[in-house]
Amino acid sequence: MITAVQKPLDEIYKSVNGYKKLLVLGCGTCVTVCMAGGEKEVGELASFLRLANKKNGLDMEITEDTIERQCDREFFDEVKAKIEDADAVLSLACGIGVQFCSEVFQGKRVIPGLNTKFYGTTLEMGVWSERCAGCGDCVLEKFG
Repeated sequence: MITAVQKPLDEIYKSVNGYKKLLVLGCGTCVTVCMAGGEKEVGELASFLRLANKKNGLDMEITEDTIERQCDREFFDEVKAKIEDADAVLSLACGIGVQFCSEVFQGKRVIPGLNTKFYGTTLEMGVWSERCAGCGDCVLEKFG
């Protein structure tokens, strides 16, 4: 499982400032399990952005959705119209999902809302153990 954490709210807010139509797009697999980028977190972040914009007198249309996986092309079909209609996409996926969304929708601004931490396993609810950093030079056989 890929684990991630949400970027600080002020950093996210600054990164989306200036867009008129924003889609907050979650990912329904790994980052949902680690409670960083699923449907619940999409709703919370969209609400925060709406309140911050209201407080600051800014006009931004915010839509929200979550797809099964942002690392597989076929799951983007259901949100294609929303992505094309948005000025930018705030992706609550791991770095792979952010890059792939940007590749599938070339020319669309895709902004990461999470920081990918590591590949890991669940030890107990809400506790993950790092098992791989994805370094590209696996030497696990040397450590047993």
